[in-house]
Amino acid sequence: MLSYLTVKNLAIIDHISFDFEAGMNCITGETGAGKSIIIDSICYLLGEKMTRDTVRRGSSAAEITGIFNVDDQKTPKVNEVLSDIGIEPEEDGTVIISRSFSEQGKNICRINDRPVTVSTLKRLGEVLCDVHGQHDAHSLLSSQNHIRFLDAFAGPEFGRALADYRDKLHEHKETLKLVDELNVDPMRRAQLIDLLTFQVGEISSAALKKGEDEELEARQKIIDNSEKITMALGEALSLLEGKGDYDSGSGACSQVDDAATRLSSIEKFSDKFGNIAKRLKEAYFILDDAAGDLSAELENAGFDEEEAKEVEQRIDLIYDLKRKYGRTVDDIIAFKAEAEEKLDKLLSSEETAKELLKKSEKEIKELKEKAYILREMRKKAAEVLTRGVVKALADIEMNKVRFVVDFESFDGDTPDFKENGLDGVEFLISANPGEDPKPLSRIASGGELSRIMLAIKSCLADVDMIPVLIFDEIDTGISGSAAASVAEKFYRVSRGHQLICVTHLAPIAAISDRNIFVGKDMDDDHVRTEAEILDEEGKIKEVGRLLDGSGDGTGITRIHSIELIERMRKRAVS
Repeated sequence: MLSYLTVKNLAIIDHISFDFEAGMNCITGETGAGKSIIIDSICYLLGEKMTRDTVRRGSSAAEITGIFNVDDQKTPKVNEVLSDIGIEPEEDGTVIISRSFSEQGKNICRINDRPVTVSTLKRLGEVLCDVHGQHDAHSLLSSQNHIRFLDAFAGPEFGRALADYRDKLHEHKETLKLVDELNVDPMRRAQLIDLLTFQVGEISSAALKKGEDEELEARQKIIDNSEKITMALGEALSLLEGKGDYDSGSGACSQVDDAATRLSSIEKFSDKFGNIAKRLKEAYFILDDAAGDLSAELENAGFDEEEAKEVEQRIDLIYDLKRKYGRTVDDIIAFKAEAEEKLDKLLSSEETAKELLKKSEKEIKELKEKAYILREMRKKAAEVLTRGVVKALADIEMNKVRFVVDFESFDGDTPDFKENGLDGVEFLISANPGEDPKPLSRIASGGELSRIMLAIKSCLADVDMIPVLIFDEIDTGISGSAAASVAEKFYRVSRGHQLICVTHLAPIAAISDRNIFVGKDMDDDHVRTEAEILDEEGKIKEVGRLLDGSGDGTGITRIHSIELIERMRKRAVS
């Protein structure tokens, strides 16, 4: 349940905070005071998209914090999500969620002080809270949403069966895609075979080796600078060995060796001289070894014109292949492997297509079986949902309404497999005895839609185990005795779930466990939302305001308010 909420700098809210009860919480107040913004703040806290205009004018960021209490037994889905994201509730089951949204559009989200993403908040929000507003009633008018309601009611076992069906459907679509790729027309197939054969042949004849382009470029660089390289090698070798045009006496190797020999002759006088002689001898061996390497490099430094021509031609060939098939030799080799695979498929396409068609037929059979399982599970769920909705409708004074879950089949000779199986679902109602059930859009008023949605939601609430239910002004078009029945239904639902509702109906306010009044304070520059937890006297005045608009809590209005509160309390315990 949501036990505490604080909101800062959101729309017209400066700073409000209040506690919620575990049962039924009713939010009432002046028009435009920000009642629905409070509901929006809970939605934002649980991952709904925020925009910059939600930040209160003159503020740098909007901040929302909510404290939830979860129960291992009553909220298994919530605990499963928390476990998946690696967050444990506190020992007392407390989960603290906070979200800050800046004018620049920056989100900072935390769960129990651990940074998380908005998508993580949304994932948790989907199992923590179900928000139902005025527009949701109108979603009943679209039959495309009906199968979603039924599937949600069918429970987790159905959800696993549906996921299994969708995995198989995805596999089948991939098979059909491969079949389409193979079943090209003969002329197109011949053209592709010719093209791929040429490409494979051209690359194969080049006999490329991985990394060859880099080796050739390095060799060409040496060839292009061979004169400089030969001169530098010769000069260096002459300086080390004391031979050739650059001899200035004995070479560096000989001089270092002589220096080591002379120091060795005096090492008996001091160990220092011996150590220096040893280091010079080591330097001599290093220099002598380097001279040997220089001599070998000098011997190999030469090249003939034929080699230079071959290197240049090879580089030009690889450049031409790169222009067609890839940026590197490795890319060209990979292109060749892919082209060979495509060519093999085309050459054996007829046989492959036959195998794929057999695979497709097998998949269709498996899909049918899985779709039929879904259908049977849906029909069983529909029977239970129908009984539950009819009972719930009777509870809110629609006892003559027949509710029907109508199935449409997409079987046929060539089944039309859809994401949800082979079924279409539409909710039908008959408002009066003797009338045939018809689509909701043809006979339901706004108030009837709200009550039907409440009936469906109350049934879903019994199976989805979502702990918090929020209803934002779904009482539009409801009045009279139906209002009292809706209030009682709200109260019944709140015995198994925390319920938060925004309403204009006095019976709903009268039956609520906790009443929150939302008002507004205006100055020259701003409208500021204020929220107050009402005591018993405040509740009497607010119920009176909802009854006749006065809100002074005196006279006949006060008497009617007290009578309504007592009457609704009796209905609650009956």
